[in-house]
Amino acid sequence: MKKGVKFFYLVLIFLFFVGCTTTAQKQKDNVNYIDPFMNTADDHGQTDVAAAVPFGMVKPCPDTRPIAHSGYDYNAKEIIGFSNTRFSGVGCRGVGGNLRILPFVLSEGDSIAKAQTYSKESEQAKAGFYSVVLDNGVKTQLTATRQVAFHEYSFPKTENAGFTIDLKSSFVEHISEQHQITNNILSGSITSVNVCKKGKYTFYYAIHFNEEPTEIKEDNSTLIFGFSTTKNQQILLRCALSVVDEKSAIENLKETKGLSFSQVRSNASKAWKDLINVINVETENDTLKQLFYTHLYHATQSPFMINDEDGAYRGSDGKLYSSEKSYYHGWSIWDTFRTKLPLFSFLYPDRYKDMLLSLKALYKQGKPDWTTDTEPFPTVRTEHSIAVILDAYRKGILPFALPDVYEELKEEAKHLPFKSPDNILESSYDLWALSEISKIIGEDEDAGFYNDRAFEYRASWKDKFLTMNENSDIMHGDGLYEGTLWQYRWFVPFDINGIQSLMGGKDVFENELDYFFENELFNIGNQPDIQVPYLYAYTKSPWKTQKLVDELLNKETNNWYGTHEKLNEPFTRKIFTPTPDGFIKEMDDDAGTMSSWYVWSSMGLYPIFPGSTELALTAPQFDKVTIKTSNVPLQIIVNGRSPENIFIQEVTWNGDEINSSIIDFNLISKGGVLQFELGDQPNKNWGKIN
Repeated sequence: MKKGVKFFYLVLIFLFFVGCTTTAQKQKDNVNYIDPFMNTADDHGQTDVAAAVPFGMVKPCPDTRPIAHSGYDYNAKEIIGFSNTRFSGVGCRGVGGNLRILPFVLSEGDSIAKAQTYSKESEQAKAGFYSVVLDNGVKTQLTATRQVAFHEYSFPKTENAGFTIDLKSSFVEHISEQHQITNNILSGSITSVNVCKKGKYTFYYAIHFNEEPTEIKEDNSTLIFGFSTTKNQQILLRCALSVVDEKSAIENLKETKGLSFSQVRSNASKAWKDLINVINVETENDTLKQLFYTHLYHATQSPFMINDEDGAYRGSDGKLYSSEKSYYHGWSIWDTFRTKLPLFSFLYPDRYKDMLLSLKALYKQGKPDWTTDTEPFPTVRTEHSIAVILDAYRKGILPFALPDVYEELKEEAKHLPFKSPDNILESSYDLWALSEISKIIGEDEDAGFYNDRAFEYRASWKDKFLTMNENSDIMHGDGLYEGTLWQYRWFVPFDINGIQSLMGGKDVFENELDYFFENELFNIGNQPDIQVPYLYAYTKSPWKTQKLVDELLNKETNNWYGTHEKLNEPFTRKIFTPTPDGFIKEMDDDAGTMSSWYVWSSMGLYPIFPGSTELALTAPQFDKVTIKTSNVPLQIIVNGRSPENIFIQEVTWNGDEINSSIIDFNLISKGGVLQFELGDQPNKNWGKIN
């Protein structure tokens, strides 16, 4: 062989192995599958492109015109600034949008613009990083630590560059601000209205530029900082937050003085990589990986760790506290107790224990269902915490004794609402959970009292939910919250056998489920009925869950319901897509609830009954799932997976056959091998309940 030809082949072989190595590295680097642009367009998820760390307090992100719940709308043509707080995926008009910063470049005679167009092609968003080039020539890059946002702006050469900092910006309503400038640090406090105009929050901030401004002006709580810049000059702005006081915000700022933008960006990326790599999914379908890891990313945006490094934080009562553990704030438990909090108990049990300790502290602060007027940071609601605590206890991860909060739980039970049919079902669930807690700690008289009250739901259920008619498909009918009687009908997870008996038996129950789905009465876009596809696990036909979940994950479906009304024509499309309009319209992520629904369902598991350790089984979407545990890894191995093979033929646990569509959380959470055999026809003998 000639030397030149031989060299050519050696180069090809080298490039082949380099390419294989690079591909393998990319496949292992799960963080690369995260796409922050997913679910950010219009009203298709209400997530954002904030450059934050997992569960970070500060979330720098562009706010657009038109503005979205979380500030950023992918379809918008203008950016009105880069604010530093938000709560991904929540309803009403969202919350946050504080401390909005906009860079400007002025020509002679121009006034400062209140918005900037931008190059869509220049936009980049990765976990912990965002970048865009504005049409005024300023390149903006964002990243963050847990409490400090880093804004790096590259300017053209000009004598008239600068920034506006709007101290009264807010997605809901601004209440007040106070500020001062000392030693080139802008510091102060912000008070804004919380989600759905319920309650208020107050936090403290400190902002510093790495260059000294040439002038500072003020106009109605908007500060204007002027600079003279050379070509491509980078000005670094750091924005630190604290819930303790102004001095603490300044200290948080000073702690990051020696960090460069690139260091912080690298650290943020590593934090996401460490969090995401707890679970590894294997498939040749990169779209599935993109959907899975981005939804997990969205789920882990909140709650927020708000304590300072010394442990200090303010509670919802406005008082000062301290914690040796991370203190979490920013709850939306009415939504997240269904899917997201159980997911954290499964994937991140140690971190979840700190969340539970934070929930305990919240009870000691006088936990209300919604927000107070003295919140330290954005938050939403906390109903169904009783079931959350019971759920954690039964999984062996509750980091405190049940009697520690028992009196507070009893006090909460006194104020549970029973005004409407949905109130009755939801409050009965809480009473059932409290009766179980009472039983566990030996309060037998209380246990009987709360159990009796919980099962009083049956009278109302027979009245409102037993016989369905033309009025049963009206959104907000009978005073319901964002749902219909059909959709709320099934929300009695603690007494499935009871409603089966009330209907006339398991066969009637299954027939009613069939009618519900065949007539497209299900609403995947909101929480009241998201567990219902899994209720076939309690029938003779669990294969119907397998078929239905596959349709919801992979097929076009008709979706008739918005948040508040039934539509004249359905949204007909796939529910989950790896695009900016990734959810169907009006389907908010609700603080990661719907993202967690996807994560659970694609793994082939679902927490159908929070407060118990029951997980429903369906066919996983992947060839293999590996989850790190404190013991041996949990491996979910799937044989025969294909678009046609969606039905479970057999399930084994560590080699032993399991002929049940329900598996115990405590059995699998410590690790082992859960193996599925799939086929293209249902095995109607597998997993059925007679």
